[in-house]
Amino acid sequence: MYAILDIETTGGQFNQEGITEIAIYKFDGHKVIDQFISLVNPERPIQPFVIKLTGINNAMLRSAPKFYEVAKRIIEITEGCILVAHNTSFDYRILRTEFNRLGYNFVRETLCTVELSKKLLPEQKSHSLGKLVRSLGIPVSDRHRASGDAQATVKLFKLLLAKDTDKQILQSLIKSEIKTGLSPKLLDIVESIPTVTGIYYIHDEKGDLIYLGKSRNIKKKVNSHFIQTTKLAKKIQTEVYTVTYEETGSMLIATLKEYDELKHNKPILNRLPSKIKFSKKFFSENKENENMLIIDKGRNIDEKSVVLIENGVYKGYAFFDLNYQITNLEVLKNILTPVKEDKQNLYIIESFIQKKNNFKVIRI
Repeated sequence: MYAILDIETTGGQFNQEGITEIAIYKFDGHKVIDQFISLVNPERPIQPFVIKLTGINNAMLRSAPKFYEVAKRIIEITEGCILVAHNTSFDYRILRTEFNRLGYNFVRETLCTVELSKKLLPEQKSHSLGKLVRSLGIPVSDRHRASGDAQATVKLFKLLLAKDTDKQILQSLIKSEIKTGLSPKLLDIVESIPTVTGIYYIHDEKGDLIYLGKSRNIKKKVNSHFIQTTKLAKKIQTEVYTVTYEETGSMLIATLKEYDELKHNKPILNRLPSKIKFSKKFFSENKENENMLIIDKGRNIDEKSVVLIENGVYKGYAFFDLNYQITNLEVLKNILTPVKEDKQNLYIIESFIQKKNNFKVIRI
């Protein structure tokens, strides 16, 4: 018997999130035989980005039951079941945290449809729930709401069960160990990292760089490395000693820096990013000797970033005060962080521009 669930939360610091909505479908391997769906008053404010994502706001939850009022029903519907979710480590951690606050030790076997789909559908380019169900033609409504995502997971799980004919893969992925959250060492590291856009560097005990990456939210990304159960995540969790970071404000600059530093540092746990195909559409419309500035977000509200293309070649990037006369090339070059010429940088820039990010492009 399976209890397929999805949880929406307030967002916020690790292990301090509250549940805003929960949906559980009891599934016997063929059909849903019971269900529980409810908004939950988390007794704490919802982060603005979560409100935008889910549509659930603080006003909607004022009259919703608090967790202790639905806890008994959750225990009953999941009793004797394997908990199934898309990224079960998150949903299970949140449930255990809420029950721990009530003084109750909530323990269930778990099964993750992300891990299961990677084993049974290795040809899929993405194993995120949204992209996976679209690729498989699974209808879904109310994305990022507990009921909609849980229903989509039920349909996905039913398909995966059918593919795993001898059930050996499924059995091998069922976890029975108790998840207690991050170790004190990993928790300390996460708490020291800000929620900013940029590059993060993971070092081992010797100080050697073993992995680097980019993210719009460095704290969230590093935390994901620490709670996931992938082969890479487990290596990072074992070897990490400290994490440093460099804020960029701009994802374009973060991506350019990531490529450049991967190429030169070659951390042992990284693979070089895939080459981006160059359509030549953007740059072929410009003269080869044309100079171009791409203005983007800075690291704070008083700052902007700029990427310089001179004579069709990416020269580097800089950060400047809003009052700075950045269109003067000679002045700009004084504050520029230069890079070696590499066509892949132009491909990265073109890729960002084609996605219609909020850049300002100035030709000088």
